[in-house]
Amino acid sequence: MNNSSLLEKLHQLPNKIIATVHKEPDYDAIGSLLALGELIEQLGKNVTLFAPDIDLGQFEHLPGIEQLSTTIESEYDLAIYLDCSNQHRIFQPNKFPTYKESINIDHHQDNTHFATYNLVQSISSVGEIMFNLFQTMNIPLNKKIATQIYAAICFDTGNFKFSNTTTETFKVAAELLSFGIPNHQISEWIFENKEQNYFEDIKTGLNNMYIDPKHPFTLVFIPHNNIENRESTINFFRTLKGKELTVVCKETSEKTFKLSFRSKNKIDVSRLAKIFNGGGHKRAAGAYCSKITLPELKNKLIKKIYEVFE
Repeated sequence: MNNSSLLEKLHQLPNKIIATVHKEPDYDAIGSLLALGELIEQLGKNVTLFAPDIDLGQFEHLPGIEQLSTTIESEYDLAIYLDCSNQHRIFQPNKFPTYKESINIDHHQDNTHFATYNLVQSISSVGEIMFNLFQTMNIPLNKKIATQIYAAICFDTGNFKFSNTTTETFKVAAELLSFGIPNHQISEWIFENKEQNYFEDIKTGLNNMYIDPKHPFTLVFIPHNNIENRESTINFFRTLKGKELTVVCKETSEKTFKLSFRSKNKIDVSRLAKIFNGGGHKRAAGAYCSKITLPELKNKLIKKIYEVFE
């Protein structure tokens, strides 16, 4: 890791620090955030870890989750953004405290390098970046931190199955396992701990699937209902045989949709997501769109996807 200005800043941290992640955070965001808190503590400083819209039940087993704060001040010396391609990805960015300087730690290819100090790498996860940061700064790991980082990496690699998993990723995972972390339990927390409403969304999606007759893609629509499920069902639907591209469109409120894009080998879904005011990675991306009906969204998606395939 060659970012001397950032490393110098981390060794000379101010007193008032806040760190945050993208809205509706996942295990990469939260695991990395908690690990950052441990790193800053070992540097002799305190940090406010802020993820106000977190579903605590989803992360109840992750050590250190109680360190998250719901009380913040109006101004900080330093703000640290994790897993955010831009500063607007956080929860209610217009209400975020003011700050003098900022650090941006991320792995999205469409990151805008918006901060005073930017550590943006093409790597499996922010969790892997955090591991490398600990190594570079010679800050020792322990079982607690290793669990947090492993959970982050495990989630963003789909349990080490996605194409972003590299030789280095496996080396990092092996090092983390040496601390005696419960890797099988971590996988269970992330991938085998679904609420019943998750399956209700799948049932609804199965009844509202569009399988294109010409190109290898599938659209799944989950109309607005009273079922509260914040976890995307995209990884279930992307397993359909022979489909390069899968898009799940969940209506979160009337005429407002959360879109999840996944591809397997060829399609850069970050470009598709950008059309719908979103972004992400080549094989995994997301977006939100509003003031559009389900039929209008379906027609727009099909048109834009045809342009990509043709």
